[in-house]
Amino acid sequence: MKSELKGIISAVLTPFTKDGVAIDEAAYGRLIRSQRDAGIHAVVASGSTGEHPSLTVAERKRLYEIAVEASGDKIDVVAHVGSNNVRDALDLAEHARKVGVDQMLVVTPYFDSLKFTDVQRFLDKIVKISGGPIIYYDTPSITRLDITEDQMVTLKRDGLVSHIKDSPQNFTRTMRMLSNPDAPTVLAGSDPALLAVLAHGAPGSIIGASTFIPELCVELYDRISVDKDWNAALKVWDRLWPILNFMLLNGYVALAKAGSEIRGLSLGNPREPLAPSPVELRERLKVVLEASGVTSLPLAA
Repeated sequence: MKSELKGIISAVLTPFTKDGVAIDEAAYGRLIRSQRDAGIHAVVASGSTGEHPSLTVAERKRLYEIAVEASGDKIDVVAHVGSNNVRDALDLAEHARKVGVDQMLVVTPYFDSLKFTDVQRFLDKIVKISGGPIIYYDTPSITRLDITEDQMVTLKRDGLVSHIKDSPQNFTRTMRMLSNPDAPTVLAGSDPALLAVLAHGAPGSIIGASTFIPELCVELYDRISVDKDWNAALKVWDRLWPILNFMLLNGYVALAKAGSEIRGLSLGNPREPLAPSPVELRERLKVVLEASGVTSLPLAA
C-alpha cells in the first residue's frame, strides 16, 4: 500500500441511474476523469459520501475497477473497504488489491462497540490482504470508538495503520497527533477543521465536497501547503466555508449531488433512505455558489 499520500483526496459521489437501480458507470468514469483534470490528487471509491451503506458488495467492487481504469496513472485511487460485515470487508479488500488500488481506507464494523483488541484483530486481517498498513477511518460518531492517541501510536507501530482520516470528536487529540512523529499521518477528514488541520501540517485531506467544487478545494491546499500564503488561504476559505456549512446544515450528500448537477455533471439522486434535495434548497445552493464565485462551468471531461 502507498505510504505517501498528499493533497485533496476526493471522497467522490456514486452516480446512479434515474431509477436508482444501478450505478451509472459512464457518469462515474466522467466524474473520475473530471477530478483528475481539475487537479485532485486522489479519489476515494465507495466512501461515505459515495453512499457505501446503500451499495452491494458487487457494486463496490465495480466502483474500484472503474476508478482504477479512469484515473490511469494520473491520480491515486483509495478503495474504502470498510463494512459492518467483516466477511464483506475482507472480500472487498481482496478485490481492491486485485485491481491495483493505491491504498485502502477502512472503517471498523460499526453496529457493536468494539474493544481495542477487536479493532487490532480486524485490521490485522485487512492488512494481511492489503500487503501494508491502511488508512484508518476514524469517525467516533458512527463507530462509537474513541481511539486514544496512544492507541493510534500502537496501530502504527504494529504496521496496521499508516494514515488516519480524522473525523474526531476531540480536536485536541488531532493537534497532538499532528505533532507526534510516532502517530499515523493525519489527513483532515472533517470539513469544519479542514483549514486548521492543513495549516497545522497535515499533508492532505479526504473531503466529499471536492466532488463538485474541486477547484476551490485544490486552491485552498495550494495556498496553504504549497505557497504557505496564509492570507491568500484565508480568502479561499472565506469562499469555501459557506458552501461546506450550507451542506452540513441541509444534507451533505444530497446537496453534493445537486451541486454536481448545477455545474454540469448529473450524478442522479441519492439512494434511499436519503432523499433528493428539494427545489428550494437547490435554489439556495445556487445562490451560495454564485456568492463564492463558483460558476456553472461543466465538470465533465
